[in-house]
Amino acid sequence: MSADAGGNDDNKTRGGYKNQTLRPVTIKQLVEVSPPPANGPIFIDGCEIKNITFVGVVRSVLQQSINVIYSVEDGTGKIDVRVWAGGNDQGGDMGDDGQGGSNQMVDPNITVGKYVCVYGELRFFNGKRNVSSHKVRLITDHNEIAYRGMEAIYVHLNATRGPPPALRQRAGAPAVSGMGGSSLYSSGGAMGGYGAMVSNDQGMSAIHASVLDVIKTSPPHPNGLEIAVIKQRLAGRYQSNQVSEAVEWLISEGHLYNTIDETHVLSTSMND
Repeated sequence: MSADAGGNDDNKTRGGYKNQTLRPVTIKQLVEVSPPPANGPIFIDGCEIKNITFVGVVRSVLQQSINVIYSVEDGTGKIDVRVWAGGNDQGGDMGDDGQGGSNQMVDPNITVGKYVCVYGELRFFNGKRNVSSHKVRLITDHNEIAYRGMEAIYVHLNATRGPPPALRQRAGAPAVSGMGGSSLYSSGGAMGGYGAMVSNDQGMSAIHASVLDVIKTSPPHPNGLEIAVIKQRLAGRYQSNQVSEAVEWLISEGHLYNTIDETHVLSTSMND
């Protein structure tokens, strides 16, 4: 079956699937996903996914009566993102006719040439693919563009090659090597040093470990864990501002990432 093959209604609501985690991706990964069978889940790197997030620049905007279609490009590919306009509470998952989605207010500041962060689901209809968005957020800090791209690569490497050498060695497992015996995560490896930036956990203190422990031992939720909850769990040991600084450090080092907004986080190694 070709990458864009598929008939009508070949990917309906997947709300009943167990995997509700938010997966950082590149658009290239979305373009290369094979259409699933009717009502079937979507897989990336062998992992079932439902909610995805990525960043890109808006190349075109098409205003329609019931939605707005943004053509978004991230340097690896281009895909249409549908924002179902309205802002009422009648939104929902895609229906049998391939229409429907989460109604939301359309941000008038999102125009051609602006960078956005997209949260949504990959959908297939009439042989075409698009992203039905839960939220499209305008990016105001351009550091986020590079970070989100590295985050997607980190998660991809973690899923396909296993955790970074430092984590594997702590667990007693051998390090994974790339071409010529060079680690994919170290400088000089196949990723050209990218992994050294995001997987180096030197300098992790007790509070960093405590924050990670709270997240990893909490019941899983697709939206992640609220930072306020982390502060409550650690209230007897650390001050609120200390926890905030620890969360920011863990995000900057690639151990955590924001999900639906800046107050919710998930660990990049939840599935390790």
